Amino acid sequence: MLFSVGFYPEILLAVFLGLLFIAWTLRLAFQAGLKFPVYPGCSPLEGTDTRDLMDEGKFWALIRKARKRSGNSYVRQTEILVELLKGERPEEIVKFQKAFVALLDRTNHFRLWERIYALNWGCSDDTFHYFRTWWIAQGKNKFYWTFHHPRLLYFVAIRDFLEAYEGIEYAADTAYKDLTGKELPLDDLGIGDTRGEPFSEGTVFLKYPELAFLAW
Repeated sequence: MLFSVGFYPEILLAVFLGLLFIAWTLRLAFQAGLKFPVYPGCSPLEGTDTRDLMDEGKFWALIRKARKRSGNSYVRQTEILVELLKGERPEEIVKFQKAFVALLDRTNHFRLWERIYALNWGCSDDTFHYFRTWWIAQGKNKFYWTFHHPRLLYFVAIRDFLEAYEGIEYAADTAYKDLTGKELPLDDLGIGDTRGEPFSEGTVFLKYPELAFLAW
């Protein structure tokens, strides 16, 4: 025999540490700017009535342009998005915000909340909301990949989603008010109840140890 039984634990440990090193290196690469390939699947809004929403291509182009100009500053991205939206017609600003809220609604699902709970070592409904606003601001490709494959959040997510991360949700409201002097007319638009089955908080960290690891 090439290896005795006594070597197996050492081999398994070496393999585990090697995989952990690769995963952490990839995470650092994504944090530094490595991009996912173009997602070939469907939009989270598939099956939603999108007649009153901004075209998704245009919506994500505005998000991408603001993010690119921001130098990866979330606060600056919000400010730039306000200026970009002020270059649109008022009705387009309304459509942008409707698309934003539609994405918040479609991603209001326990299967995602469970992952964020593990990542943040706890996650209130407000924190989950703040995360989703930040998440949309990361751009179409990153958003689509992690929506359909939430474990990929290990490579891109951050923890401690603070109230400031809600800011981009109000970019359209600020732009509309600056442009027209009026409040954004979205009184009838809201986010529905959380979809799916509630998760057990006691098993979250065992199910998603790679996400829980990020909270240390």
